[in-house]
Amino acid sequence: MTERDTMNANAEDTYLRDVGKRLRTLTPEQRGAVLDDVRAHFADAADAGRSPEQAAESLGDPAQFTERVRAELGHDTGRTDRMWRVLQWLATGAAVFTAMFVSFLWPDTILPGLDTQVEQSGFGIVLLNLVPALVAALPLFVPGRARKITAVAVAVVLTVLSLVGTTTFHTLTAMLAWAALAVPAIARGGRPAAAWRITGGVLAILPAVLLVVGGLVGSYGIDPDGWLWIGGFIVIGALIMVGRAWAGVVVAVAGVAVLVVATLDVGMITLGIWWAGGVLFTVGVSHAVAHARPRTLAGE
Repeated sequence: MTERDTMNANAEDTYLRDVGKRLRTLTPEQRGAVLDDVRAHFADAADAGRSPEQAAESLGDPAQFTERVRAELGHDTGRTDRMWRVLQWLATGAAVFTAMFVSFLWPDTILPGLDTQVEQSGFGIVLLNLVPALVAALPLFVPGRARKITAVAVAVVLTVLSLVGTTTFHTLTAMLAWAALAVPAIARGGRPAAAWRITGGVLAILPAVLLVVGGLVGSYGIDPDGWLWIGGFIVIGALIMVGRAWAGVVVAVAGVAVLVVATLDVGMITLGIWWAGGVLFTVGVSHAVAHARPRTLAGE
């Protein structure tokens, strides 16, 4: 190998090392594919009589090149940060919604005729019930370096709160707080892995399974409308498994509908209905956010 060949090889290796370091957040498969493309570009340039410097110049400096690659793959820090913010704000909104329900509609017991918490304890109980909302919002206002540890601590606190008294209705808030931590990590490399999509699809189908089981054991009869709901959940669950973003929106809307039903028809199984709606809403928005195009999340 001549001195010139050595210099050319060194220039190419330097560019590849720099690009490889900047793409460490990609999956190994994605990073390997990009580096293979870069090697092919340098080889084509050499065949055409161009120098490695000219080949590198046509790609742009490593910082510019890797920025374009991450944008094309939907893999950039801004995108995952927006995912987290969307889900954390939804967790905060869910906590406010829950506080209003618990304060103004949910009695201490489910026996008819008893007063709501506001009627029994005054408006101060509303402020107390809004504490989980303040907790859920906390990570949104701390410095960036403390954000992750704060978000984890908040998710743990909300989970504990969801196991105590009337704050069990804050299960929805806790699920969204955990989703805010998990979804950006899952979707960091672009399209979430098949295992996560399948899990989301199974959870979306679960209400249909429960309806069928209840019908088979004779708990209730399933009318034609019921079979339509069952079929709809199965179809939407299948679409989530294959990664259709709009299917997540449909599941989230179904979750909201279930939550509204729970607030309008307070009874013995209200908490169970609330949890079911919370699961659907969390699965739906998590899927929609993870599969949304970067431009959609950016609000451009």
